Amino acid sequence: MLQRSARTRHELPGVWLEALVLAAGYTLYQFVQILVVGSRRSAVDRATWLWTTEQHLHVDPEVWLNHFVAERYGLVVVTGLYYGILHFAVTPMMLVWLRARRPDRFVALRNTLVGTSMAALTVYWLLPLAPPRLSVPGVIDTMKVNDILSAGSPQGLAALANQYAAMPSLHVTWAAWVALAVVVAFPSSRVRHLAWVYPVSTTLVVMATGQHFLADAVAGALLVWAAWAVMAKDDFL
Repeated sequence: MLQRSARTRHELPGVWLEALVLAAGYTLYQFVQILVVGSRRSAVDRATWLWTTEQHLHVDPEVWLNHFVAERYGLVVVTGLYYGILHFAVTPMMLVWLRARRPDRFVALRNTLVGTSMAALTVYWLLPLAPPRLSVPGVIDTMKVNDILSAGSPQGLAALANQYAAMPSLHVTWAAWVALAVVVAFPSSRVRHLAWVYPVSTTLVVMATGQHFLADAVAGALLVWAAWAVMAKDDFL
């Protein structure tokens, strides 16, 4: 017991240092994203091309889903809170849990998250793309119209956020990473794959709120898969 207590005290500084580094990295990421301002015309043109392609392939549920939610205030609130809160809460909590309980898997998963986030930022910089709410006629910005989480009148850093960082969807990217972390952390659990409900529901939410195209969500999930394949190598499931 004494040895375990001593080991725990020894590990605590490392845990806090890891948390500090991740927090600093996330803050830096947010500031860089704010500074990456794409051309509105080119961002809308790319979004229009993407929307036309989705329609041609008959994989274009964005408008229908958006209107279905917009007509039901309860769903507007639920999807708005989901979009604005879970993205910023679930991922950090999963990181902390992995660091404390599954340190053997932590490094590969952390590097996967960092790698996907940096790759997404690079795409935002090189190929800005407008979200449906700014490029598809008829799509309603449900959060802004209903002022969910002050989206109707953003203040501070929120008012400076890059509006043309839709591809890939970072919300779906991080949600897919969380599901991956659950699957990796519980390899013998029969219900571990239920974790994929989280990125699927996130995909529905980002489309329902007018924030992303289906293709943005697919790109985010594929980015996580590719990053994990590189980071984990022989550990890839």
